[in-house]
Amino acid sequence: MRARATLKKREILRLKKDIDALFGEGKSVKALPLKVLYQVVPLDEPSKTNAPAVMAMFVVSKRSVKKAAHRNRVKRLMREAYRLLKSEIAEAFAQKQTLNRQLRLALLYQSSSKDASLDELKSALSEATRKIIERLEL
Repeated sequence: MRARATLKKREILRLKKDIDALFGEGKSVKALPLKVLYQVVPLDEPSKTNAPAVMAMFVVSKRSVKKAAHRNRVKRLMREAYRLLKSEIAEAFAQKQTLNRQLRLALLYQSSSKDASLDELKSALSEATRKIIERLEL
């Protein structure tokens, strides 16, 4: 039986210093309608040994999607797409990296369309993941 795909609260990127580091030092890939910022960081602190291998945050700007209800729907769809692909992302990252490293992702919605579909977001996220894994080899 396959494990249940979940997205736990501790897997969401929330600390301001981590977010600032990701936006300041992270690299990006585009797979429209998403832009994905990513950063690989070492986990050398003993308190973070049980930290998840991949952490993510989801951003929909007010400039691109005006109404809060539409922004919330797009974020909900982004979280669902990530939740469904999370195990594949973690496996691919684990194959490329050693232990005690964490992949941090920021998924930014770039389109002005409020009618995003789950299939569109899933395909964009899988394409972005493929690009990120290719770049990690370099």
